[in-house]
Amino acid sequence: MVATKLKCTRECIFVENKKASRASSFNFACNYIIIGDEKGLPIDGARINANEQLYSVLFYEKRHFISLVVKKPTPYAISLVFRNRADYDDVLALLEMTANKIRFSRQDFKVASYASRITDKLRDGVELAIMDAIDKSNVAVCPECGMEVPPGAEYCMECGAEL
Repeated sequence: MVATKLKCTRECIFVENKKASRASSFNFACNYIIIGDEKGLPIDGARINANEQLYSVLFYEKRHFISLVVKKPTPYAISLVFRNRADYDDVLALLEMTANKIRFSRQDFKVASYASRITDKLRDGVELAIMDAIDKSNVAVCPECGMEVPPGAEYCMECGAEL
């Protein structure tokens, strides 16, 4: 990947360990993501090797919200809130190109608390399967056991009943 630098056109809030600051630039070079402050300097904890340190990327399109769950050297989460949809789209697209070995997961409005719970589990040495949020309006229910099943499923994954 060619090195790319994005300058935010509107405000982007960077939150790490409940401390908020403004992020103004995003640099993508090789496997690295570097998030810069208003002066263009890297923000503490925001120089990440995407394919070695990053555990997952959670995102919520409606609020232009991205959480990066970092695993190494010590687990922590970074939240990014964009005021501009174009900035959000650009950063998410470049993240997907840079962190091509990482799980990206679409989430709902609870994305920050989910990222925090994942980080806590990683600190305890527990690796999790990252799940996408499901639009409940498209979910069917098994007539035998009442478990939710994805639309189009032929069998219930809980009880095995034919749907």
